[in-house]
Amino acid sequence: MLNPRALVSSLKFCIFMLISSVVAAEDAVLDATPAAGVLKNNITNNPMNAGYLAQLVVGLLFVIVCIVALAWFAKRFGRLQTSSDGALQMLGGMSMGARERIVLVQVGDKQLLLGVAAGSINTLHVLDEPVETVHSRSVSAPGGSFAEKLGAILSQGKAS
Repeated sequence: MLNPRALVSSLKFCIFMLISSVVAAEDAVLDATPAAGVLKNNITNNPMNAGYLAQLVVGLLFVIVCIVALAWFAKRFGRLQTSSDGALQMLGGMSMGARERIVLVQVGDKQLLLGVAAGSINTLHVLDEPVETVHSRSVSAPGGSFAEKLGAILSQGKAS
């Protein structure tokens, strides 16, 4: 499995190396010119020069490419996968401790109450009658605009 902390750490390292290599290349070019001191002072005093803008654009493009690559890796290795057919849905959950949770899961027409711990998942109860949740009511509501649905959800929150 891909470690997210390792990805972030390597992304930081790549950005640092890119910026330092661009700065080193700029310094090498400036030191090689006959009037290096004059040019260097002129460039460092003017932040909107071509070298600075090129470095900024290249850095931003690199960061965007890294974000897209990380999103692709996360989706590829299952971090962002969702059930598209709706056969399996997580209706709610509640933390019971540092590493323990209780989760209500809809599987087809059955609802399961699961206990999730660090190394195990246990079925606590299979519900005979499905529990109606705010999520299931809003999904099953026919038609209506976004504003109407949002108003209905907000009024339900104020009533309880």
